[in-house]
Amino acid sequence: MKKVKVLLGASVVFWGLSCQFKGAKSGSSLSADSKPANAGGFVDEKNNVISLARPLTFVGPKSGEGYFSPDGSKMIFQSERQDGNPFYQMYILDLISGKTTRVSTGQGKTTCGWIHPSMKKVLFSSTHLDPEVSKKTKEEFENRAKAVKARYSWSFDDSYDIFTTDLRGKGLKRLTKEKGYDAEASYSPDGQWIAFASNRKGYTQKLEGEDLKYFQQDPSYMMDIYIMKADGTGVRQLTNSKGYDGGPFFSADGKKITWRRFAPNGATAEIYTMNIDGSDQKQVTRLKSMSWAPFFHPSGDYIIFGSSVLGYANFELFIVDAEGKHEPVRVTFDDGFDGLPVFTPDGQNLSWTHRNEKGESQIVMAAWDDLAARKLLGLPAQDPAAGTLSPEIKIEDIKKWVYYLASPSLQGRGSGSGEEKIYTAKLAQVFKSWGLEPAGDNGNFIQSFEFTSGVNLGSKNSLEVVGSYQKKYTLSKDFEPLSFSQVGTFREAPIVFVGYGIKAPAGDQEPEYNSYKGLDVKGKWVLVLQDLPGDVKSSRRHYLNLYARLQHKITVAKNEGALGVIFTAGPLSGMKEKFGALKFEGALAETTVPVLRLTSEAASELLKYAGHNLSNLQRNLDRGDATEAVVIPSAYLKAQIDLQFVKSKGLNVIAKLPGAVKEAVVVGAHGDHLGHGQFGSTLATKDEAGRAHVGADDNASGVAGVMELAHHYANLRKTNPAKVQKTLYFAVWSGEELGNLGSSHYVKTAKNISAYVNMDMIGRLRERLFVQGLGSGTTWAGLVEEVGVRTALPMTAQEDPHLPTDSLAFYMAGVPTVNFFTGSHGEYHTPRDTADLVNYEGVAKVLNVVRSLIDLLIDNRQTMVKYVKVASAQSKMEGRSFRVYLGTVPDYSQEGVKGVRITGTSKGSPAEAAGLMEKDIITEFDGMKIENLYDYVYTLQAVKPNKETVIKVMRAGNLKEFKITPKLKD
Repeated sequence: MKKVKVLLGASVVFWGLSCQFKGAKSGSSLSADSKPANAGGFVDEKNNVISLARPLTFVGPKSGEGYFSPDGSKMIFQSERQDGNPFYQMYILDLISGKTTRVSTGQGKTTCGWIHPSMKKVLFSSTHLDPEVSKKTKEEFENRAKAVKARYSWSFDDSYDIFTTDLRGKGLKRLTKEKGYDAEASYSPDGQWIAFASNRKGYTQKLEGEDLKYFQQDPSYMMDIYIMKADGTGVRQLTNSKGYDGGPFFSADGKKITWRRFAPNGATAEIYTMNIDGSDQKQVTRLKSMSWAPFFHPSGDYIIFGSSVLGYANFELFIVDAEGKHEPVRVTFDDGFDGLPVFTPDGQNLSWTHRNEKGESQIVMAAWDDLAARKLLGLPAQDPAAGTLSPEIKIEDIKKWVYYLASPSLQGRGSGSGEEKIYTAKLAQVFKSWGLEPAGDNGNFIQSFEFTSGVNLGSKNSLEVVGSYQKKYTLSKDFEPLSFSQVGTFREAPIVFVGYGIKAPAGDQEPEYNSYKGLDVKGKWVLVLQDLPGDVKSSRRHYLNLYARLQHKITVAKNEGALGVIFTAGPLSGMKEKFGALKFEGALAETTVPVLRLTSEAASELLKYAGHNLSNLQRNLDRGDATEAVVIPSAYLKAQIDLQFVKSKGLNVIAKLPGAVKEAVVVGAHGDHLGHGQFGSTLATKDEAGRAHVGADDNASGVAGVMELAHHYANLRKTNPAKVQKTLYFAVWSGEELGNLGSSHYVKTAKNISAYVNMDMIGRLRERLFVQGLGSGTTWAGLVEEVGVRTALPMTAQEDPHLPTDSLAFYMAGVPTVNFFTGSHGEYHTPRDTADLVNYEGVAKVLNVVRSLIDLLIDNRQTMVKYVKVASAQSKMEGRSFRVYLGTVPDYSQEGVKGVRITGTSKGSPAEAAGLMEKDIITEFDGMKIENLYDYVYTLQAVKPNKETVIKVMRAGNLKEFKITPKLKD
């Protein structure tokens, strides 16, 4: 941004329009283009915070200072349009009908109107009781008729008092009676208080010296801020400074007041804030110019005001954070005067007074981009619960949710994190405010579940080589256990170097690769290079990569009979070996062998003792040569591994909207994401490593959809309950990135669910919307066809319900599911998935489709969709690149299970034909022991298709054996 520090000449003239636009020195002779001295820094760069500006008033030569009613449907403003009176009178503009009604008497001068929160009365200041009102009116007409007109200055008429009337101008009541200028009044948000400005002390106190001199020259010199009860009683003074304190406005929460304070000589004015009792008075701007007419954004996070920092001929609007920590930012860029800014109660629009070169002024209305304003000021996204949200699906509300959830302050919303507690509490708060019922644990909106979330090094880790070669290694310098290592003490055993430790079967066009061919490693430690051959052709490397993950290598070594595994990068790898930051590999990564990592330097010394050079060995292996196994002679490794596992609680948020029948439809999305890359699988580049993965599309967009739909249906149930026949649940899941943990926990006890509607990544709509999982129910396709005709949004229908998202948990529980998805993109699972890249208009279109589908599901008592068990095109666990499949679906929420527990089988699959059932725990397959997911995946890759083999499972505590024939995929 362009930052400007302007040096401007002094001035004391104020081209007044209203109570917020007052001259510091009446009758000053300085010209309009004079400039204030020593202006402070501000940001002056074109932006689009304000858009779609349009005139709101047209009648009369001058209109200005319009303030909105609490519901935003009306505006009270002052205008010179009364026949027989040249001064401002007070009017109410109905922003729905366009009708204007005068509420002042039509006599004298008026200023500073405000509508009471009850919408039954208004206040304004008026001089209509002045005995000289007729004389002053005649003099004003005569002055305006003169060929040479006097310079305009605001009148601090000592007969101004504050009055109230109803919205038709009836029931006039006087609230102040003291001599002096009582004006610039506004109601507190609860309607119990009035803040106003008054110079009454100038008439009641004995003034001497400079005080008397200044007050005689300018009555505003004795102006201070006061507060009184709404009936005019209990007046208290809040400020007591030399010079003009005026224009007080309350913050939307009623806790703060903002105003502008002039220097005693009237040359400059700055913006201030204070508590409503007058305490904690704080200067917010330091532009050393005429800054005034401040108004809080409804959030209370920032203030908009007008300033002459660019010169008195070109007042512009600026924003500044409420704490005054950021330099003010310019937001208007037109010639002429722009001032007296006011936000609509929802903060989505701005009104202000614009005066042209002819001196004519009218009120202008425009759209306001709160998110852009916050970005310019370095402020976080607004808390949606603190603002006004519409029960209709609106782009502005969707933006609020996505920017809030994808804000850096929530640190990527990792499952079990402190930030998860923050945002789930916020969602629960909003659900409650809309009248939904809690459906979590113990009558709350939150449902918790426990999972393994991390691992730390214990105090008893050691590694030592004994025998002819002796070496003690230092923890976190020479070695470190891996997070999926078995914990315990491991005896001395020989060490065998096995190269890359890969065992890959022959593929369609690839020969077999077997690091263990001809080797006996039973009861021995194997020393393994971490990666895979680097100098082979790309197709070969791609194929071997399927078998090169550390977990796969561990499974291979274990099944070859190895006692333990030692990984090393090798001197030619180019890897930076970092120890001391143990990485957790996931809740399913369990094994029964010790697994360690050794530095390349330590590994090289070990092989040097055996008469080999590790660099040469690695160079040969990188060319694809056969593994040159090396047995380290007379050297035995022993280890003690101490890992402390961390348990965390994931938090689902679940709300209920009761219908006429118990049968329920669940609408959900996952709220968790990858944190800084430690939760789930990051695709961040090296330069992005460690940065917050804010997950705007994945899946703040889906959560925004849940919240918008919950608000819509909560309102619909109040206004038209016949449209909500079935019960609706709205859920935001935790642990999806770790394997659908939250949704899997929920379905274990959920009842009466007839359909589940999921939204995962709906923020990047391009040509079409993907509607997935339609094969899970009898009539999904027909319902989606109907919705497609109604909404006219291009859609692609997909049948397979075995999807890598929360809908899978419901499908495996026997619930027909549908998932909405707008497609993947290059920012997926990286820190680049930010809120500014979301297609908000597209999200609104997707939600229109989802809403239309939900309408069909819930506006009658019949079951609209029945569950269908279908064959999976490919199981998530078994992977897209595998040649064979069994048709099993694992329980991704399993904890502490030795083996792989399944939640069911696909229709027509080998697993179904073999007789496998839900809750079976696979313990052996094709002669290989299965202790965790990686064992199973490895064995599945190596098994021969179309050849009968044996699979063993634990069922209800009993070991059962089945014959199964793996099949080739199409």
